[in-house]
Amino acid sequence: MSATIVSDGPLVLPRASRIFSGLDEATMDSALGGSGHATDKVRVEQNCLLLETGGKRVLFDNGMGTSKLYGPDSGQLLDSLAQAGAAPESIDALVLTHAHSDHCWGTMRDDGMPNYPNATIYMARDELAFWESDPPGERRERSLAGVRKHLLPLRDRIALICHGQEFLPGVQAWATPGHTPGHMAYLFAGGWCLTGDVAFHDPLSFVFPDATSAFDADPAEAVQTRRGLLGRLADEKLAVIGYHYPWPGLGHVERVGGTFRFVGAH
Repeated sequence: MSATIVSDGPLVLPRASRIFSGLDEATMDSALGGSGHATDKVRVEQNCLLLETGGKRVLFDNGMGTSKLYGPDSGQLLDSLAQAGAAPESIDALVLTHAHSDHCWGTMRDDGMPNYPNATIYMARDELAFWESDPPGERRERSLAGVRKHLLPLRDRIALICHGQEFLPGVQAWATPGHTPGHMAYLFAGGWCLTGDVAFHDPLSFVFPDATSAFDADPAEAVQTRRGLLGRLADEKLAVIGYHYPWPGLGHVERVGGTFRFVGAH
């Protein structure tokens, strides 16, 4: 098993007080400023994992595609893959943590053809069922449109996975609902974990794990899941790949009293 991190480029989101609830703005700004982050906006990376396992080339999540919804610098994944020597047609499997825009809008080209024509798509059974149910809500309309464009046309090549399943050699699904109903993290042989969006921001998701996020489908469940995931990562000393953490998203989690800290690999 070998791994490479490839980037789809950074995203620019609104200031933290428009994303996180349960904290006053001064507290969040203090945590951001103390970590060297801007306070007028939130900037996060898109770190996609390219894995070689069992003779298969596997890509975990695939970024924003051509959409510039979150700033002009996304959409770099195909170039990043080329630099890594991985042609799109060489990808055997696309594994999704969930179906939000920044994780699956690179699946299809704008002409309706797949970017990864030979790839089986792996995602949680509960995740696809949720989006196929046409869940109501203005906030979900954009994600629904994305699922209809990027995933449903390829429905016959989607392989549905469940919690605990080793669906590729050395890759086990870990159900982590809350951010979306079928959100998955992934555990890898050798003691490491891809966390998706359970705790999407360093440092705010670690310092304030009970703060709710505007992006979470079920905020209360997301808090419970986040605390459980971060606790396990820290206690089992698992290496971490964070999709939105500072490039390249590698590190580990430590307990700090009743909260946590992400320590980037150097």
